[in-house]
Amino acid sequence: MNKLETIKNYALENAVPIIQDEGFQFLKEKFLEYHCHSFLEIGTAIAHTAIQIALLDESIRVVTIERDPKMIEQAKKNIRDLGLENQITLIEGDALEVEVQGVFDCIFIDAAKAQYTRFFNKFSPLLAQDGIILTDNMNFHGLVEHPERTNNRNTKSLVRKIRAYHDFLTELEDFQVEFYNVGDGIALARRKKNA
Repeated sequence: MNKLETIKNYALENAVPIIQDEGFQFLKEKFLEYHCHSFLEIGTAIAHTAIQIALLDESIRVVTIERDPKMIEQAKKNIRDLGLENQITLIEGDALEVEVQGVFDCIFIDAAKAQYTRFFNKFSPLLAQDGIILTDNMNFHGLVEHPERTNNRNTKSLVRKIRAYHDFLTELEDFQVEFYNVGDGIALARRKKNA
């Protein structure tokens, strides 16, 4: 078993949320299509996505943010095991509180879903002129379209927040946004040329 499979198995065994294969395939295609060389990830978890992006090319610069100490520990181990410490910078802390330097070709939002709008507002100024922002879990297991499928109050509240973020994205004037029904649903935002 290779190291990536080991990381994936760890995620499955420990109920760590990682991007679905189909979703990652889409992310990778868009990353390459838009000739991205830098990647900012909001929500490292165990660094599954950050590692896969870094492995695309050794010139890619990856910055990833995580606040959960247990996840941070495992992410560091995974990054170390693959010898990617020089390529991946792991910032420890709440994404809404940490400082991030630089400009990024691709920003990937995959952390606390209730904060998606705040994440977008905070990090979109760091986006390169021709860059892209991708957000995962836009369908949230089909519940965004069918909220009646759950009676859990917290889940219903979360689904409402994801739907509000969907509306926020569609109303952005300086970004062109498309929604894709791949993986658990992905939104792709690109700054309009004249914006």
